[in-house]
Amino acid sequence: MRTIRIAILGGSPCDRCWAACCKQNGHGYAALLRGDEVRKFAAFSTPARIQQGTRVVIEHVLPYVHGRCQFLGDDDRCTIYEDRPAACRAFQCIDHFSVRGLGTFLQRNPRVREMLEIL
Repeated sequence: MRTIRIAILGGSPCDRCWAACCKQNGHGYAALLRGDEVRKFAAFSTPARIQQGTRVVIEHVLPYVHGRCQFLGDDDRCTIYEDRPAACRAFQCIDHFSVRGLGTFLQRNPRVREMLEIL
């Protein structure tokens, strides 16, 4: 039975990771922009077609550049951490554990999964 180390680690252990969430791992873009972020990051964003149910909408996103978020430094630290988009602030890798199995992020990032669980 899988046990999650949340009791030991607390929330997502960002300080123990290597920016797995900021590297291309199956998503077409690094972050979805909302509200004022569209204007704030306009010079760095691009429109993207995103499926929402049965319809396709155009949203502004931060694209990956060479498989990484363009704001991820060479040291795997966010260069705009204090001003990062809400999607980045909200992301928690532990949210991808569920009673029905692993979410897409943890399926694609076994090193993160190993960091979060005790087998």
